[in-house]
Amino acid sequence: MINIGLIGLGSMGYNLARNLTSKDFKVCAYEKNITIIKKIEQDKVPSLFLVKSLKQLINDTPSPRIIMLSLPANKIDECIDDIIEFMNPGDTIADLGNSLYLKSIDRYNRLLKKNISFLGIGVSGGPRGARNGPAIMAGGSEVAWKKVSHIFHSISAKNGEQNACCYFGSSGSGHFIKLIHNGIEYALMEALAEISIILNKAYKLNSSEQVKKLREVLDTTSSSFLLEITTKVIDAKNENNINFIDFVDSHIGQNGTGVWTINAALDLGVSIPSIYSAVSTRSSSQYFNYNIGENLPYNNTKNNLNVNDINLEEIVFFNFACSIFQGLNLIKESNRYDFFDFNLQDVFIAWSAGCILQGEYLKYISNEFNINKDLNYKFLYELINKKCPNIDQIRDFCSTSIKLGIPSPVLSANLAYYDLVFSNHKIGETIQLQRSYFGLHPLKQKNDKDAVKPYWTKL
Repeated sequence: MINIGLIGLGSMGYNLARNLTSKDFKVCAYEKNITIIKKIEQDKVPSLFLVKSLKQLINDTPSPRIIMLSLPANKIDECIDDIIEFMNPGDTIADLGNSLYLKSIDRYNRLLKKNISFLGIGVSGGPRGARNGPAIMAGGSEVAWKKVSHIFHSISAKNGEQNACCYFGSSGSGHFIKLIHNGIEYALMEALAEISIILNKAYKLNSSEQVKKLREVLDTTSSSFLLEITTKVIDAKNENNINFIDFVDSHIGQNGTGVWTINAALDLGVSIPSIYSAVSTRSSSQYFNYNIGENLPYNNTKNNLNVNDINLEEIVFFNFACSIFQGLNLIKESNRYDFFDFNLQDVFIAWSAGCILQGEYLKYISNEFNINKDLNYKFLYELINKKCPNIDQIRDFCSTSIKLGIPSPVLSANLAYYDLVFSNHKIGETIQLQRSYFGLHPLKQKNDKDAVKPYWTKL
């Protein structure tokens, strides 16, 4: 018998509890926030039993038990400290929060000394996903996973007969996949926001006209969950019929996973410019619309732009494909670590339903990957060449935003990323010569064998 304890009944934890109980699991739960407790008590959820202390939680879930933590990342270690003395060898602690993968590795090793198993589990889909079926990315003790995997498979989102639930192996692996997921999520959200503002400022579409145009993409293989919710939020109105987008604060929040993604990429020397641009934009957002007595006019009266001249589906797909490729390539390159061994097909399965990245575009990319079996730049080129034959229109869309002073950091980063790899240029050669001139760094020919010694190297 598996006994489930749950600590943390915030929006994610409570909806996970409701999901678990709807699948006939009994859940013993602890929450210290009195306001949350009173609300939950009013709901009277069957098979959800509230306790008044962590000690009671452990006592009421006999071994072998699994204690799930649905808490902020900075509260996990404190919680483990509080419950570890009450737990028995053979028990399992599962961290379901947005934790840094390196912390998950440390926690796994710490608990291993006490013969307590640790699982680091990334959960995507927000509170609605937690309630109706999230995407689940697990890593940690294989023995523990075999004991409890049926729980997570039962509550996960479904893609046909397939569960959006995967075990990736070593400690830290589940949370690593989740942080890459979140980094990609930042880039896709930013890309859609930029497309929306360009449609508004350059092509003069109001919010309802933007929605109509974007909904056309929802009927294609470039559609996604994020695109769907974007069509809902940009035209959403309050009770006074005023669009939320016209008065909501522009300072963008972030929980740190985007920064962690960038740090991982820097450690591995992997290029993820679109993700970096999205994270950087969030950091800059506190200064949006900085008032220095000047307001850029976005004057397009001389350009005579017609929205029917652009292929919005290709623009969306190009940016989604470039952004997600960067994240997937980071996962692939992380296999250089001796503690990771990711199979990208498993990543596609975990993201196939329930998560924020889900969509027809991802199914399309997944199907193409299943044919090619290798994620490399040839794959990216052929993917874009097949889906975006009118790439000059994508360039025109980007250049329009630049000419009019409309910010498009992620769209520009994606196009620059594509051109850096696939166009002929001498950027690398020029910088290598610069480095050689001021630092006498060694040079070699393109055949990677023979040295090059310009005149300035002879001191």
